[in-house]
Amino acid sequence: MFTIVRLTLKEAIRRRAFLGTIIILIALYGLTFLPRAFKEAFGGSEQQFTVGVNLMILFGVDIIKFFSAVLAILLCAGAITGEIERGYLSAILPRPIHRWELFLGKWLGVMLFTYANATVWTAMLWFSVLIQGNPRSEMWSALPIVLVYPTLYGTLALALSSFLGTSIASMFTVAMGAFAYFADHFLRPIAAFFDVRILQQMVWLSEWVLPMAVLKRLVQDRVDAIIPPGMGDAPPFGREEVLLFLKPPVETLDTVYVGAYLLVWLVVGLTILQIRDVQ
Repeated sequence: MFTIVRLTLKEAIRRRAFLGTIIILIALYGLTFLPRAFKEAFGGSEQQFTVGVNLMILFGVDIIKFFSAVLAILLCAGAITGEIERGYLSAILPRPIHRWELFLGKWLGVMLFTYANATVWTAMLWFSVLIQGNPRSEMWSALPIVLVYPTLYGTLALALSSFLGTSIASMFTVAMGAFAYFADHFLRPIAAFFDVRILQQMVWLSEWVLPMAVLKRLVQDRVDAIIPPGMGDAPPFGREEVLLFLKPPVETLDTVYVGAYLLVWLVVGLTILQIRDVQ
């Protein structure tokens, strides 16, 4: 299995995924200096500068979440069917290697690559903020949850790639993510304030389809200390059940479901690969 992990890492390098890593690294590094540039150009108090740095950290964490998930989708979506179509798997599988080793080896290889990228991006963000005189450790406490994003999307894309083509697997994964994002950010406030039952059910369904909102709330809990005053607070009006629907707490069962979700998709991908013809 570790041979498959090594080959998967080599494949990621061969596909020049590291170029995207470097581009995002440079762009993210430049963005972190915007608060200092605005302060020097337009003036402002040190308190305003600190608020600007905190907002940049929140924005930077979102960038890391997004691009690590995109990287995982790109590397996983064609990892099975794509290699079957190119004839690679028919050459590998006759060797003394089990199909489950192949699947898990590819999964581990992609996860290691995306985790390394997310960690490097976080280190760069932390260092940039540090040399500006505002050392912040909250982004490191958020990193373990941030790493679940590429795990979630990569596992889903890899499972879909066991029976779908590269483009279709990518499309379905992105579509599920878009549905979860739209439901949490746009449908949730409409469903809460206007008490639209069908929209509330769609929001509930989205969290079962892809538990991304749970991860968002977990990350917010980790970086809550640097959120500027007033940002993220509950509205000063509305019924208690409405406010609770807008900002639900993360329960233990929510995190258990995230783990079960990952396990189910791993089993689905393994099962389909076991019975699929790769010739």
